Amino acid sequence: MREGREAESMKTLFPPRLLILLELIACLTTLSCSNRPDTQVNGPLVSTVQIGAMASRGAILAKVRSPITSTRMGLAMLAERTEELFRGNIPFPLEPGPRTAGLPGSEEFSAGLTRIGLPAPELGTVEILLDGKEFFPALEEELRLARESIDLQLYIWDNDDISVAYADMVKQRATAIPTRILLDDIGSTISASLKPTTPGPPGFRAVPDITTYLRRDSELQLRRILDPWAIIDHCKLLVFDGKTALLGGINIGREYYSEWHDLMVRVKGPVVNQLQDEFNKKWRTAHPLGDLALLFPPPASPARAGLPPSRSFPVRILRTNLLEGRREPLTAILEAIRASRSRIWIENEYITSDRILDALLGACRRNVDVRVIIPKLPFEEIMDIANHQAAGELLRAGAKVYRYPGMTHMKAAICDGWATVGATNFDTHSLQVSHELNISFNDPGTIETLARRVFKADFAVSKSLTIEDTRHWLNPIAETLADQL
Repeated sequence: MREGREAESMKTLFPPRLLILLELIACLTTLSCSNRPDTQVNGPLVSTVQIGAMASRGAILAKVRSPITSTRMGLAMLAERTEELFRGNIPFPLEPGPRTAGLPGSEEFSAGLTRIGLPAPELGTVEILLDGKEFFPALEEELRLARESIDLQLYIWDNDDISVAYADMVKQRATAIPTRILLDDIGSTISASLKPTTPGPPGFRAVPDITTYLRRDSELQLRRILDPWAIIDHCKLLVFDGKTALLGGINIGREYYSEWHDLMVRVKGPVVNQLQDEFNKKWRTAHPLGDLALLFPPPASPARAGLPPSRSFPVRILRTNLLEGRREPLTAILEAIRASRSRIWIENEYITSDRILDALLGACRRNVDVRVIIPKLPFEEIMDIANHQAAGELLRAGAKVYRYPGMTHMKAAICDGWATVGATNFDTHSLQVSHELNISFNDPGTIETLARRVFKADFAVSKSLTIEDTRHWLNPIAETLADQL
């Protein structure tokens, strides 16, 4: 349920995404949760209260507010999990070819993606923001420039010193600009009990609950996204004046500010109208009245992004939404991998999806330049083993697999002349269950910037893995468990 926090003393083999109880037990037994005066995290007592309240909101409140939506979501998840259980354990035919014509990056390929049901692209521009050192100044700039509205959706808004500083900044802007915040309940609650690697300033004490802190003495509006079946909303989408959006993998917290390797993009142009609509839809779904609020038609959302900026190009919005049957990032990346003829470069926290792996192995058989960068995960040991099990299969097929020297939280891929970036991990949960948001594009200049600043730079500093590096006695078990995670 937590997408990735270093928890030095949590050495469970099971990922925390589905095991809230183990998170709580670990928090109660680890020194990282101690109540020191300069602590960056909640202590054991506060963690118990906060995690218990979160579990109650998901198990009871969400289902009381939204009985119809919760029931539909539970049934959809059951069907999805059952399908994946069978697919992961029963041999399937060889990987099929693409349903689209043309090479990734071509107009023919783009038209093919639209024809098979993906949302049509709209014009916009994409600016690469590498790591916290570029994203957080961009966030400050957009907060300062906003004149009409500030809409922020995040999976995690932590409770450390960086998080509190940006909470204060947003609260101050909310005195002048209408401000709405959406926070995933699981992500922001669990993060408050898991410490970052670097210490905060002396004497700092973490706030117990960031949602309470944001609301206190503030004019902003805030809603929690409740998770009745641990189906998290993993999106990071920040929209300013309906004209500019920031999206990608970075949350608000110390790891994202200075510790991890990560990526966001700044999007401008008419395509931002779609992103504003996406936020508005999530805001309405998270209404305190639950299903009752859906009985009333939403207010009209005016298109505010205006004319396309100079040097605009088609940008496609890709969403994962279990309830709506959307698997758009999965569909797009599979089509791109299957159609590629020259290169497939991927940097992702996880590469455990059987569907992605099968498609990559097929590309290796076509002699495509397949290169994958993964982190050495400081958490979720079973997923780390599963990553390396998948890496071993790729290496045996002729791919190159690299391990980044630190924690890379990237979610980026280039297939020939087409690219996708966003919040989506290449695991079953992100691709098929949780709420996710990516964009894709085929602008040569932007793709070259992504290739140069991310992939070529990271290939140069990462370690090339060997088959021997990937061997582990738990590989078969890890692979089976990872199919459900």
